[in-house]
Amino acid sequence: ASMSRTEEVHRITENVYKSIMEQFNPCLRNFIAMGKSYEKALTSVTYAAKGYFDALVRMGEMASESQGSKDLGEVLFQMAEVHRQIQIQLEEMLKSFHNELLTELEKKVELDARYLNAALKKYQMEHKSKGESLEKCQAELKKLRRKSQGSKHPSKYGDKEMQYVEAISNKQTELDNYIAEGYKNALSEERRRYCFLVDRQCAVAKNSSSYHSKGKELLSQKMPVWQQACVEPTKLPDRAMFLAQQMGGAAAVMAPGAHHPGMVISEPMPGAKPLALPPELAALRASGAIGQQETQRLTGGAEGGMMAMNGTAGPQGVDDYQRWMEGKVSQGKASLHGQRHGGDVYSNTLPVRKVAPAKSKTSLTETRTLPRSSSMAAGLERNGRTRVQAVFSHAAGDNSTLLSFSENDVITLLVPEARDGWHYGENEKTKMRGWFPFSYTRVITDSDGSSGKQLRVQSLHGKSSSTGNLLEREDAAASVPEYAVHSHMAAQSAASLHGRQPRPYSMVAPGFSQ
Repeated sequence: ASMSRTEEVHRITENVYKSIMEQFNPCLRNFIAMGKSYEKALTSVTYAAKGYFDALVRMGEMASESQGSKDLGEVLFQMAEVHRQIQIQLEEMLKSFHNELLTELEKKVELDARYLNAALKKYQMEHKSKGESLEKCQAELKKLRRKSQGSKHPSKYGDKEMQYVEAISNKQTELDNYIAEGYKNALSEERRRYCFLVDRQCAVAKNSSSYHSKGKELLSQKMPVWQQACVEPTKLPDRAMFLAQQMGGAAAVMAPGAHHPGMVISEPMPGAKPLALPPELAALRASGAIGQQETQRLTGGAEGGMMAMNGTAGPQGVDDYQRWMEGKVSQGKASLHGQRHGGDVYSNTLPVRKVAPAKSKTSLTETRTLPRSSSMAAGLERNGRTRVQAVFSHAAGDNSTLLSFSENDVITLLVPEARDGWHYGENEKTKMRGWFPFSYTRVITDSDGSSGKQLRVQSLHGKSSSTGNLLEREDAAASVPEYAVHSHMAAQSAASLHGRQPRPYSMVAPGFSQ
């Protein structure tokens, strides 16, 4: 029974070694191959993720250039950044997977084949040697006992027989101990290999845990903010509402004293009043340094033949301009009520309208004879782009919505008409934009020396057009897109000069800087 148990353990020991070489190592090689495929797939995922989040960033850039979705653009940027950080953690996990698992296992499995083969052969040779020594002693004892049985003096073999029995017992014990030790060694070799696999997998799991924890932390912090940003899809930001109110005509009928909390484009400052004369000219007139006739000549009066100051239509200055503004607002109400449809949307830089029903010649004539600035009308005749020259200097001070300029600076107007004596334009010298008192400037014509006469001749021949005329004339629609394009290009050029990111040009309330 003892012999059979020893042989059974010996067979188990051999099978353990063979199992490691013939089953464990091949399975480990397959595991490594699958791990490499998994690594390759995850690497492909990282490349795809990079493209995916680059596209998300582009969507964020588009949203940030929108008037109604700037906040969502910021959210998209945050999403891309958070997922970029998560992606960095994923790449760290991939490095750990490659260096701490696949590479280590691959080195072990290559060395293991030779080592285990040598260990098994050594065990088998030692087992064979000890077994043969035992069998030799047993054979000697058997031979001795035969001699003893045939001898006349069997007692003389007694001592020698005892020596063989003792030697056989020692050799059997030695063989049993060796088999037991070999069995433990074989199982230890097997267990060490599984432990190494588990240890390497734990290193990967540790990095995986860090990856998921980091992702959870980042997403938990940002998710409430992101979800809140898209709760009200139909709610527009205040800036977009200001423009929508202007385009819808709400600003055109607003009383001079009733200012909305977010001013529309035609209101450069709260409570702005019409400016008839620049302070320098008003001071000279009050002191008597210049007379009424000289004032008429400088401001483009009926008898003067010199240049006309912008924003003043005659010697009465404030009164005539105020009456013209009131008449224009009343006409705007009637025109908007009778002709504009609720779904029409117009450019915020130059009035663009859909084809309107033809009006009678009398109506057009009445509109053309509005007492507005002939210099402004002449400027709008030239492809919708008006350039004016500063007659007096103007300082904006701390107000970022106003435009500073020096005497003789040239300014390009960016909106079709002045409101309450203020106009919006770009100083061609400084490339800055803002509101300025229109009466401080004069329109630049083809021949400045005879601008006053030319402007009045154009007005008498019906070529002077108010903004209301532009809305009615069919040929005005052809010039609008070109103006809109030029405005867009000018805005992008100005943005590039100031080192800002180009964005679609849009006019905002003077309370906001461009």
